[in-house]
Amino acid sequence: MLLISNNAQKYMAIADDAVLRINMAWIRNKTDLVALLNGTSTREVFLDYPEGRNKPPKPILTMEDAYEMCKKYPNIKYFAVSNVESVERVLDIQSHLPKGIQFVPKIETLRGIKNFGHLVYSCEIKTAMLDKEDLYLDVKKDNDEFYKCVEHIKSICVGLKVNLLELQAVVFTTKT
Repeated sequence: MLLISNNAQKYMAIADDAVLRINMAWIRNKTDLVALLNGTSTREVFLDYPEGRNKPPKPILTMEDAYEMCKKYPNIKYFAVSNVESVERVLDIQSHLPKGIQFVPKIETLRGIKNFGHLVYSCEIKTAMLDKEDLYLDVKKDNDEFYKCVEHIKSICVGLKVNLLELQAVVFTTKT
């Protein structure tokens, strides 16, 4: 899967088969989110809710707002939530999603890494997202622990045939 931030389309053409990622941390209000989603009807959308985010920007919209959008917009095919660590939380989130939306846990903590195999088995996870920056901070910038965690989750994904989304590129621009 090629997952690209919706903001990138302001600066470049996005491949037709790319999935647009909308990070709700950056959305100011429900009106802006609706306008953004109305403009994506021809593309698959990956809606990303930053639960438990402790860095700016913190989300203004709620998880309930996210669930509402998932029900309203059939082109939302993926729904991600930050800081996923427990089976109980995943099952609760999945119970609120319409059929046809794949839940994608964002793994950002040592606890999430340690529980990942159990999450995959218990919750039928097909795709996960690894936030390496937040994981690095969570392991107190311990390089050895960080690389051990990354290799652990990658080996689980290979063994259980789970797609792992990882940051591969960054774009900087002077255009606003």
